[in-house]
Amino acid sequence: MERKKPVYLSTIEEIEDAYSTDKNDGLEVANAEDRLEEYGKNRLEEEAGISMWEVFFRQFKSIVMLLLTAAAVASFFIGEMVEGFAVLIVIMITAILGLIMEYRAGKSIEALQKRVHEEAKVIRGGEIFNVSTTELVPGDLVTIEEGDQISADGRIVEAEELDIDESMLTGESDPVKKNTELPDSKEEVHISDRRNMVFMGSSALKGKGKFIVTATGNDAEIGKISKMLKETEDEVTPLEERLEQTGRYLIVLTLIITGIVAIIGYLSGEPLEQMLKTSIALAIAAVPEGLPVAATITLAIGMNRMVKKKALMRNLPAVETLGSATVFCVDKTGTLTENEMTLQKIIMDDRVIDISGTGYKPEGDFTEENDALDPTKDQGLSLLLKTGVLSSDAVLNEKEDGKWEIVGDPTEGALIVGARKAGLHKEELEKKYPRIDLIPFDSERKFMAALNETPENGRGIFLKGAPEVVLEMCDKLYEDNNVIRLTEDKMEGLRSVNERLAKESFRILGLAYKEEVSDKYENLEDEIKKGMIFLGFVGMIDPPREDIQESIEIASKAGIRTVMLTGDQHETAIGIAKSIGIEVNEDKMLKDSDLEDISMESLEENLKQNSVYARVTPEDKLNIVGALKNMNQVVAMTGDGVNDAPALKKADIGVSMGIRGTAVAKEASDMILLDDRFGTIVEAVRQGRVIFDNIQKFIHYLLSCNLSEILFIFLSIIFGVPVPLVALQILWLNVVTGVFPALAMAWELPEEGVMEKQPRDPKESIITNRYKFIIGFQGLVIAIGPTISYLLALNKGFEIDVARTIGFMTLAMVHLLQVFNVRRKNGLGYDKTFIKNPYLIGALALTFSLQLIAIYTPIIQSILQTRSLTLGMWVYVLLGAAIPNIVLQVIAIIKNRRK
Repeated sequence: MERKKPVYLSTIEEIEDAYSTDKNDGLEVANAEDRLEEYGKNRLEEEAGISMWEVFFRQFKSIVMLLLTAAAVASFFIGEMVEGFAVLIVIMITAILGLIMEYRAGKSIEALQKRVHEEAKVIRGGEIFNVSTTELVPGDLVTIEEGDQISADGRIVEAEELDIDESMLTGESDPVKKNTELPDSKEEVHISDRRNMVFMGSSALKGKGKFIVTATGNDAEIGKISKMLKETEDEVTPLEERLEQTGRYLIVLTLIITGIVAIIGYLSGEPLEQMLKTSIALAIAAVPEGLPVAATITLAIGMNRMVKKKALMRNLPAVETLGSATVFCVDKTGTLTENEMTLQKIIMDDRVIDISGTGYKPEGDFTEENDALDPTKDQGLSLLLKTGVLSSDAVLNEKEDGKWEIVGDPTEGALIVGARKAGLHKEELEKKYPRIDLIPFDSERKFMAALNETPENGRGIFLKGAPEVVLEMCDKLYEDNNVIRLTEDKMEGLRSVNERLAKESFRILGLAYKEEVSDKYENLEDEIKKGMIFLGFVGMIDPPREDIQESIEIASKAGIRTVMLTGDQHETAIGIAKSIGIEVNEDKMLKDSDLEDISMESLEENLKQNSVYARVTPEDKLNIVGALKNMNQVVAMTGDGVNDAPALKKADIGVSMGIRGTAVAKEASDMILLDDRFGTIVEAVRQGRVIFDNIQKFIHYLLSCNLSEILFIFLSIIFGVPVPLVALQILWLNVVTGVFPALAMAWELPEEGVMEKQPRDPKESIITNRYKFIIGFQGLVIAIGPTISYLLALNKGFEIDVARTIGFMTLAMVHLLQVFNVRRKNGLGYDKTFIKNPYLIGALALTFSLQLIAIYTPIIQSILQTRSLTLGMWVYVLLGAAIPNIVLQVIAIIKNRRK
């Protein structure tokens, strides 16, 4: 059954021959069983979930965790069991926290499987069977009825007014009118133009038909998307890369400092065992044990804050990565637009009538030249709206949650909602005007006509359709509540109105009616060929979301470019883009074949000049995201359909819609918009930038404090005095003193102008050269204070444990005061914003209390080798803590005055 050409370009007879089947009787039962063995079950290949153990052991891959593990092993090696177990406890706590925060089951493929219905009606050997959809095979003849979900790809062999919803594949909300005919083009066409095909996962809105199965499982179009989704690797986020860079920086720093101290100590005649202990202490000092915990919890705090803003983050590092986004790749339907076709304009009788309100909620006002209009008192307007309702089959329903939905064609839904705004209810009109006959809409006729009983004249025809088709049917015109002859001049004027509306991106229908239809009529087709009266035009649009233009402007000021991707026609894409503020370069827009055949290099060049792409396929979206990433852009991709899933996964940040989004899109994304508002993405970007600033602050804080510990030890060795801290004291300072203030910085208020800055360079390290200098300088200054206190204590003749306790407490105090040198990038830390962060106040109080416990509680004293301090000893502590802070604050004041 090898195919030499695409199925949709093959005649029904060719399909029958190729698949050895029959368009009336289907496969023989025995053949179906054989093919099931050959092709396997009709289901998508499952993706193995990620086990909890995998997530747990993944925590140990970070550089910081590896350094801690090495320090623990070294402690055990030299017999320091308490220190070794203490480090292991820190490691386990960090790993468990990471496990809790990051554990996610991979359910993307499972979600795809749920799109397929459980049973299908299949004709085999001329008999109808209810068959499990997993047992469908190529060559099966499947029947379709209204409401059915399509369970496999296939070539249509019968179609009666068959409308299929393919939005989950194409992203476009309009139902597709299906038929059995070959496309006009003999070349390969876009999936949405394959009118003689049905696809797995789509659904029948109305009509009925039959199709021969041509592809099942992963060979179906939705299966290809599933395959792309599996083959698309999860991308490492910029934050993860930066934290890894920080870890590598720490390794180098640790090795250099440990090596220097070991060499100096050995050359000074220190015992080898003592130098090993000192080296381990230095290694522990160099590693910010609080970094993984602080990073994880800070991101989790950011995640919770974003949920309150209606943005649910599924991936912790994505919280910050969104703040560094440089490009939004936006799916038009349902993201930029409401995905609810809305009647906005009526032109009749040389009048322009506007209707307010968007979506399917039947609330809105009618205005003419900005003056309010009562449609119930306007005979012509009421007639036009009534015609639209009576020539439509869609139904408007109110759901339990108070929201409204349209069952049926969205275009018809727009007419029904528009009429409902005028007080015309479809159910009441259908009772008053019972339908007698109908000519359904199809893509060839391009109109729909209904014959109804009328209380006024017995019978009437109500018709809607493509304007050019409807105009050709009419020889009369409704004007000033009268029926007049439709002259050629009038006809030309109406054609001009139609062209103008088309350029404004409206979907336009013409409406007409006919009075006094004889009850002896024989054929409705003949009746509409003469005597039709043209009423006017209706202009509908899938309206842009209310906050879209403002959100795009804010994004632009923040240095974020918006690229629109849509399966719509070029003209529609251009109109929507212009209306919402996306710059359109029509000369650079790619045609269908251009986008399909373009090389990656040419696509990258086009992306530099073009921000609107129409008629895109899932592969195109994936290529566009890939091209942007090749250009070193940080890409956030938005979408709601199955067709968006691979690109969502490929992007640095995949953003799905929580209300309209498919399960597949949500599972493939990093962030879900709970309210579907594009503005929520912009707010999430703002939060992401604030989170990065705060992450940078706590890393600055942790590293400067850790460096001060190393320099404190280093300076003591240089001065030839005993090591001022034991390993457990260093671990206590890193885990207790360091973590709580660092965590509290997650609640720091945003810096001014956070959304007026350009996005960060995705390759830029968290610790820039500027920060390395600041951390080095501040680490040295704050190390000097405890060094002075320690040397004074030794000089005073205090025992070594007491002197170490003074040094230990001084270092803890200077670390607490270091918070005020870090918490504001532009300004002093001692300002009114401090009292607006109660968590920081609480963290400082808690840390100070824990330090008092460490030196005054006997049990902790025995573990940490500390001693109680007298009031006089506190003078050394306060002096050593105050000097570095005063120096750094004076420098900050001088720096700010120079700005």
